[in-house]
Amino acid sequence: MTMLVSWLEGRRMLPPWLALAILLGLQLAATPFLFRIHFNNAGDIYSPPDAPIIKLRESLFSEFPTDDALVVLFEGKGIYEPGFLAALDRVARKMQSHQSVDRVLVVTTVEHIDATDDGFAVSLLVDPKELTSRPPDAWRKRVLSDAFAPEILASRDGKALALVVRPKVLKESLARLDIQQALEAAIDSEKLAAYRTATAGTVAQTVGELHSLWRDSAIFIPLTILIGLALMGWVVGRTRPVIVGGLAMGVVVSVSVAGIVVSGQPYTPITAMIPTLMAAYTTATLLHLYAAIQRGRIALLPRQQRIERALSETMKPGLFNVLTTGAGLLSLLWVDIPPVQTFGLAGAIGTLMVFLVVFVLVPPILLKWDIPRWPRRRSGMAKVRHIAAAFAVFSMRNSKAVLLGTLLLTVIGIPAISKVEVESNLIKFFAPDHPISLSTERVEAKMSGVSTMEIVLTSAQRDGLKNPATLAQIKDLQSWLEDQPEIDRSFSMVEVIEEMNRAFSGENLDEALPSDRKLIEQLLLIYDGRDLYELVNREFQRGRVLLNMNVHGANQIGRVIERIEARLKEKPLAGIRTEMAGFGKLFSDQEDLIVEGQLKSFFSAFLQILLLMSLLFRSLRGGLICLVPNLAPLFFIFLVMGLTGIALDVATVLIAGVILGITVDDTIHLYHGYLHRLQKGVSPVFAIIRSVESSGRAVIAISIILIAQFSLLALSDFRPTAHFGLLCAVGLLAGQVFELLLMPALLALRHKPSTADAG
Repeated sequence: MTMLVSWLEGRRMLPPWLALAILLGLQLAATPFLFRIHFNNAGDIYSPPDAPIIKLRESLFSEFPTDDALVVLFEGKGIYEPGFLAALDRVARKMQSHQSVDRVLVVTTVEHIDATDDGFAVSLLVDPKELTSRPPDAWRKRVLSDAFAPEILASRDGKALALVVRPKVLKESLARLDIQQALEAAIDSEKLAAYRTATAGTVAQTVGELHSLWRDSAIFIPLTILIGLALMGWVVGRTRPVIVGGLAMGVVVSVSVAGIVVSGQPYTPITAMIPTLMAAYTTATLLHLYAAIQRGRIALLPRQQRIERALSETMKPGLFNVLTTGAGLLSLLWVDIPPVQTFGLAGAIGTLMVFLVVFVLVPPILLKWDIPRWPRRRSGMAKVRHIAAAFAVFSMRNSKAVLLGTLLLTVIGIPAISKVEVESNLIKFFAPDHPISLSTERVEAKMSGVSTMEIVLTSAQRDGLKNPATLAQIKDLQSWLEDQPEIDRSFSMVEVIEEMNRAFSGENLDEALPSDRKLIEQLLLIYDGRDLYELVNREFQRGRVLLNMNVHGANQIGRVIERIEARLKEKPLAGIRTEMAGFGKLFSDQEDLIVEGQLKSFFSAFLQILLLMSLLFRSLRGGLICLVPNLAPLFFIFLVMGLTGIALDVATVLIAGVILGITVDDTIHLYHGYLHRLQKGVSPVFAIIRSVESSGRAVIAISIILIAQFSLLALSDFRPTAHFGLLCAVGLLAGQVFELLLMPALLALRHKPSTADAG
């Protein structure tokens, strides 16, 4: 490592035209990939491909339909009139022809079992060819008397109807968007838009997230760069370095995003935060270089010597900045959620690009074309140096009080931190007044919950699910399930068999489930519909119990799963293997990945950064002194999360690695300058003050820029993104305060005999 640093510091700068050609070449090479970004936020991509739940889902998809759905609610007078039902049926038929749609469920497309003279017959619940054969009230009564339609396709008060589009197995958000747009066009063409009051379900949720992703990318990426350039202009007080900085930011952002495309990974709301992170990090690194150049200007050095000395001062800490930030981001590989891992890997590669651009390509460009003199006193950096120095003096004079105060705040904050929950709630990803939130609330007020889960039943032998005893156990299980407050409805083959038996017997049986296997087989032989085989395969060896739930949080769903599994353990189904599946199970499992990944990620980042700083300063104590101030903002972030109720989710899990990696950069510059002055024989107290005054002014300016850039994300209507931006801004602000307070205090205690000089 020392040899690498020595080689970098000793090598000559590239020829200016070559440096510019490389910079522009990187931009040109990356640009075509930006048009090939693969937007996707499907739920399955947040689980590892080899996860048991993913394998089970793939197995189920080979036999059963997906549990993905788009639900549209229609309300108003006349919804059972022939004209409305005919238009609704036409919408369903149009959507049924869509290439990505498996089936459209509406009262005119689902089955109903009717009694006949010789048994029963399967017909449409509402036959669109016979709409005028019955009055509207008769159709409403028929729908509400059906075993399946109420609370799924029709509200029990008769005032609402639902249309459910079930797509084929889709793994792309854009395909879901296409379905929703096609459905909206079909509704508009049939003039039913006035009746539509809500659009919900997993498809609508994914499409809503996709719209937020596009909106955030279109607004926040340009604004992040513009804010960086504006504040860079305020700090540096020069136009050409700002232009070079803008080019550097553009190249780093473009190459980082292009890397995601080249890797074949999708662009998700998680990886969409990479441009903001890379623009902010490039700005911060540039300002450290520019601060050193400006110090050379204040010392009246010629232009080439200014740049060469600036490189000499910043190259080594800059390299370790890249390594520590990269270590923080690479620690996210421990979080076994693919988009989070992609964020970590792309971010780490981006930091290497920052080093290449800032320390290899930018200096020769500045040397060649940044000819006018830099201001000596009138830049923004000169205005903040006194703030940094004041912090340092106060901290050294009150070092014990500062450290004891920090310790006291830590103890006081522990109860609040213990309240931080690991939780992901699909509906609460959006604000309460967001269309997705309002639609879900409306649908669930009229129908069953839109969260889905299923219990997979697998018999050891073919036709095992025809056993009357097994069916009775399944019915008993369903009765228990529907007593759970979170479960609105359950469905299985049991209900279909009961309906067939009622129609076959011609009686309204209280106990409609046959106890005779031969009767069950006879009923199944007569049945000529299709709905049954969405609940059991044709070998009657594997079936499923479908659940509609009214909860959306992963923890809530997890508790339901634990309760169901405990019930199945207490009363197992004889000869049947049971497994939990469905989107609810998929979503719940991701919480375990977040908890385990967060712990591994934090300790990995902590150990890697401690090792790197110990190597840099050739002292474990020096590494610890630098790391302690950077743990404080992490503590403060979790304190804010505990006090505000912000949960740890797929976005906020990124924060520890990001903040720890970024905040330690400024500490490295400060501590490196401190050691450099000690080596020159400067007294410890003066070395502390001069280092804080010199590096601190850049540090404060950088913090202002980073806080402003991350604060932009807090304006997102997708709450995980907003929480990430807000907490990063809070963490960076806390990191700045703690660094300027704790670092001088720790160094002052290290040289306690000399601290009297501080007065």
